[in-house]
Amino acid sequence: MLWAYFYCYQLTLDAYKKDGGATDCEIPVVVYQEQGNQVVQANSQAIKEGIECGQGLAQAAALCPHVHILGFNRDTEKETLLFLAHRLYPLASDIVIDAHNAIAIRLDNLLQYYGGLNALWHVLINELHSAGIHYYFATAWGVEAARLLAHNKTNRYTDNKESIILLLSRCRLEQTSLDSKTIATLAKVGVRQVGQLLKLPVHELGQRFSNDTIRYLTALRGETFPKYVLFRPSISFKQLKNLSFEVENTQHLLPSIKALLISLEHYLRARNLLTSSILFQVHFREAEPLSIAVNGAMPFATQKDWLALVELKVESLLLPEPAIAISLTCQQFEPIENDGNNFFSHRFTSVAQKQLVGRLKAKLGDNSTLHPKAGNSHTFEGMTVNQVEEITPAYTADIIPTFLFERPMPLNLPTRICFGPIRLQTQWWSSAASQKDYFIAETNHGVRLLVFKDVNACWWTQGVYS
Repeated sequence: MLWAYFYCYQLTLDAYKKDGGATDCEIPVVVYQEQGNQVVQANSQAIKEGIECGQGLAQAAALCPHVHILGFNRDTEKETLLFLAHRLYPLASDIVIDAHNAIAIRLDNLLQYYGGLNALWHVLINELHSAGIHYYFATAWGVEAARLLAHNKTNRYTDNKESIILLLSRCRLEQTSLDSKTIATLAKVGVRQVGQLLKLPVHELGQRFSNDTIRYLTALRGETFPKYVLFRPSISFKQLKNLSFEVENTQHLLPSIKALLISLEHYLRARNLLTSSILFQVHFREAEPLSIAVNGAMPFATQKDWLALVELKVESLLLPEPAIAISLTCQQFEPIENDGNNFFSHRFTSVAQKQLVGRLKAKLGDNSTLHPKAGNSHTFEGMTVNQVEEITPAYTADIIPTFLFERPMPLNLPTRICFGPIRLQTQWWSSAASQKDYFIAETNHGVRLLVFKDVNACWWTQGVYS
């Protein structure tokens, strides 16, 4: 077997930079873990100021008073790691999420598809670089051995067993997953390097150490291979992003919204899916989450199309209190139709119209647009309606106009008859009986109208064709 291990040592900083935060060349940024009162991540500018990982917050602030501090959150880092796993899954099927900041990928079962280790490795590295993730890496016959080499910052990939053994032998016991008591016991007999440990007979170690220690050592040697739970992508998309600071203006939410939409775009592209409905939730400290539903007139996949609708949706939105996080959920998907078009191509005739309808709904509300439809009636007054509530089949005829006036208006334009007449005599059994001869007339500008002549030979216009 051959596994690659990627130790993502600054996931919080990478996510902050991707969301539009300060880059390495701007201001010093550190990630602070309150539980241990220490800096766990620092960008290059902070390191230039003398800040190092492991320092306390007071020491870091003394070295650089203007340092920007981010809170460490293990769950947030795991969310970022899951997003990375979703991006890598179309390239490699056997993926293991290890802790909150590391990912392992099995390589040996993919070599025949990629034509060798070099080609496969460059595909994976290119995807990691596109995601903007910093990492240390290594390869070995098992996850445990690859983990040890990656934490040792080996940064080499190879499938040569002798090379892997040589790299492992140079690691210190403190870098392994052994507990401190076991490391101290081995140090008393002069064993401080992994190379020394691997040379000891297993049966002698089994008399002095626990079964967990023996299982770890045999896995490190490649004699046993522990079972790991493989990553499988979720059937729906949901991602939560904690904001770097409390946001009071909805316009300041747009960078985080864009980052979530980019994640959704990668999710959809990897599965050849589209969606026409997404749901944002803005989270607060005290108030209930604020839901923002965005519906498109047609299914989209790219963040550019969705962002244009979301901007219209949130520009007039008022937050009840400062926001601390925002999440995106998408559960309704549509497959891409195999109509011969490229995935990113657009048909102007249909797309432009539906994009306009989507923008109007995002700006004015879901009830801002009405679609003319054929009503279930044999009279022209009921043939064209804006909404059909009945389930019964609608009446269809070529003479049905697109738009009907609320009431007929006198015809005072010069027109010529294109079609007709059609005589309709309604309610002949009551005093409200009416008789009309209907025609389709065309004006000098080419506009076609629905006109009729009543029993008094007066001409009226009742609708317009489009």
